[in-house]
Amino acid sequence: MSSNGVITLMLKDKLIGDKGKDMENYTNATNLTRISAFLHKNDSVVFYNFVAGLYVYAIPLISVIGVIGNVWSFKVFVFTSFNKHPSSIYLAMLGVSDTCFLIALIFGWIGTIHNSTVNTGVLCLVSVYIAYVSSFLSVWYVVLIMVDRFIVVCFPLRGYRLCSKRRSLIAGTVVTVFGVLFYSHSFFTVQVVPTPGGFSCQLNNDYRHLVTVITYIDTGITFVFPFVAIFVLNIVVIVTIRKFSFKHVTLRGNKYYSPPHNILSNAQMRLTVMLIVVAIVFLVLNLPSHGIRFYILVKDLAQTKDLVLFLSQQICQILYYINFSVNFTLYVSSSKTFRRCLFEKARCLRH
Repeated sequence: MSSNGVITLMLKDKLIGDKGKDMENYTNATNLTRISAFLHKNDSVVFYNFVAGLYVYAIPLISVIGVIGNVWSFKVFVFTSFNKHPSSIYLAMLGVSDTCFLIALIFGWIGTIHNSTVNTGVLCLVSVYIAYVSSFLSVWYVVLIMVDRFIVVCFPLRGYRLCSKRRSLIAGTVVTVFGVLFYSHSFFTVQVVPTPGGFSCQLNNDYRHLVTVITYIDTGITFVFPFVAIFVLNIVVIVTIRKFSFKHVTLRGNKYYSPPHNILSNAQMRLTVMLIVVAIVFLVLNLPSHGIRFYILVKDLAQTKDLVLFLSQQICQILYYINFSVNFTLYVSSSKTFRRCLFEKARCLRH
């Protein structure tokens, strides 16, 4: 594949992954020429080829493995005995949103790599919209999961009432409806531009100021607030579990059991550990992408000829994409209950 072809793929992924100013900067044909010219003048060819190879081969691998794992996880959370846990509703929703993102990603990859007919104007807009919505929903489903664990672990006497399946379904539905409606702006703030290879989605200059405002709002609701919430809730839940475990061991040694200390069952503890692992990995895989994006924004380097920075951002994007496909592996490795339910015969939904 030519240098321009691989760079075009990176630009399309930037369009899906970034918002506002980043979208405009990295889909600009002038910048593409600058980067290509810069590439041939420097000694970064090896690094470039490495990143280009990652994009050519890693994206389809991540997408296919992720879709299979997410579909299998959905079956476990909805159609097996795992369904009895209210948290299974959030986990099933997370699997659906992650799958939607990966499908949008693989369609963008196919259209760019092979210049095929899937790279149409309508598909371009729909892919951008799905990527916006699914990335928002994924982070907020993780927030809801950690809120659920916070209530169950820190307020066990109220947990079964406050974290019922009905309340979980309502909370998940509210977040979903908000995301679907809020990101509908992409259908008019992003425009389809014909190109020699098909179509390209670019920022509509008529809505430049609106997109700037939306970008700041989006940064707050998909990065700042949810990441702080997930981090803080993780710490609180982990500390509370350690205190509970210490008291539980002490009470067992004294042959005395107090009811308040035994409300958290072993099943709840195991589920909490699995969800904490999911939240921690989510933070680890997402922070590099958001961090380098923030660095570019603060230093105003998006318009410079810093190819190494650009390629480093692409590697961080790969980590970001892995986040949408890794959960099945985390469930299997951290939950005995999930492993047991993997091969259970599907059963009817339980309300």
